[in-house]
Amino acid sequence: MRLLSALPVPTLTDGQICIRRPEVDDAATVLAGSRDPLVREFMQGVIPHRDMAEARRWLAEVPGALWARDRAAYFSVVVGDGPSVGWAELVDLRPAEGAAEASIWLLPQARSLKVASSALRLICRFGFEGLGLRHIDAYAARDNMPVQVVGAYIGFRRAGYRPGLFRSSRTQTLHDAVHATLQPEDLC
Repeated sequence: MRLLSALPVPTLTDGQICIRRPEVDDAATVLAGSRDPLVREFMQGVIPHRDMAEARRWLAEVPGALWARDRAAYFSVVVGDGPSVGWAELVDLRPAEGAAEASIWLLPQARSLKVASSALRLICRFGFEGLGLRHIDAYAARDNMPVQVVGAYIGFRRAGYRPGLFRSSRTQTLHDAVHATLQPEDLC
């Protein structure tokens, strides 16, 4: 696996959807996402930013620092030439295994199979081609069927079931999770 710190943050596109380096100007998206009930219910560790200044500060400090420390690859999701509409990430990087975990979230107005599958496909392509990963894992709450459909649509295969795997950021409820995995040859 190649180290993130040795790579520039790329901009990847499929012609309509783009993932790119997060910018301070993405603060409105990050602020809205950190307050969105679905994002907070089905993502772990999402703390709502108090205001735009806090979201800007987070964007200025955290994504670049984690990239430089080989901890996480964060990208903003953009449709066309508009503002960012969501977030794509590779986290839990495990160099010895050539593995990482992928996840995305989108603001309500951008939630569609097309946008979600394109963003997830782009982040996985970066993991395989840019980092040399051998497999990428994804976890979805058992009752978050749209995310499971998006993963299956681009080639993720169900690999298991994990009871009480993660805690909701919104309600603190423990969610059972469906574990899926993707290898380079399965990415569609």
